[in-house]
Amino acid sequence: MTKILFSSEIDVNNNWLFYIENEAKSLAQRDDFAIINYFDREIFNPEMEEYLSSNDLPHGLDEFEDGEVLSLNLIEGMKLNLIPEWLKTRFRKLKAMLKKIFCQVVHGIGEFDTKAIISAVLIAIIPAFATGLPAAVLPIVIGLVAYLLKFGIEKTCPV
Repeated sequence: MTKILFSSEIDVNNNWLFYIENEAKSLAQRDDFAIINYFDREIFNPEMEEYLSSNDLPHGLDEFEDGEVLSLNLIEGMKLNLIPEWLKTRFRKLKAMLKKIFCQVVHGIGEFDTKAIISAVLIAIIPAFATGLPAAVLPIVIGLVAYLLKFGIEKTCPV
């Protein structure tokens, strides 16, 4: 079973916010491809595969479109061919769902306070998951925050 990091608002504490903010700031120093590749590579994470194979998928995941093409390097792209199509589809839908929630939260926050954004995003994402936010999806959240820090809301969450 995939480890659950956040099952309620109480679990979103300053230690996690500090960690996620620092990871995102470090990642934001990289280019566009590197940031997106950071969370797209999670499709190869055995914990992500276990999670996507489980019955604990977010409510309404099937309602999302298949999502964007994954940003992978040549070797990763070749390895992607070995992954079943249903798993790739679930991963892209999961990314699309997380990005939608992320963008709704970010557009709703008036000020640009990284920790406040991270906290609000995590709290908004938790209810979408039956048992709480699994560790496997944290890199996607970190990547979205990094992309926001690097490129701003207009590029991260175009209207």
